[in-house]
Amino acid sequence: MPPGRVEDFVSARFRGATRGTAWPCQGSVILALPARAVLAFAGDGTVEDLGPDRCRLDAGSWSWVALAAAIGRFDADIEVVGPPELADAFRVLAGRYAAAPGSQRVSGSRQ
Repeated sequence: MPPGRVEDFVSARFRGATRGTAWPCQGSVILALPARAVLAFAGDGTVEDLGPDRCRLDAGSWSWVALAAAIGRFDADIEVVGPPELADAFRVLAGRYAAAPGSQRVSGSRQ
């Protein structure tokens, strides 16, 4: 194990980081929600108040799609600030979600 605190090492490995403690995928969005509604659920992300009904969320995850899915839980209009990989991840999820109602998969199947 490299030198340093065990907690930092474990946290970095969970995040998929090979160096440091940062998430490998980090992005920013503007949410159509007040900062106080987002702050309690932002995890280790940061929230900036942009007015009574808007805030900026800077967050990270182990993959772009996982980050987009985590942001989607806020059930609000979303404006991607960046990077482009995050916008692409939202498009991937949109396609998956659009196809889901017509799916004929058996529950639990991964076809």
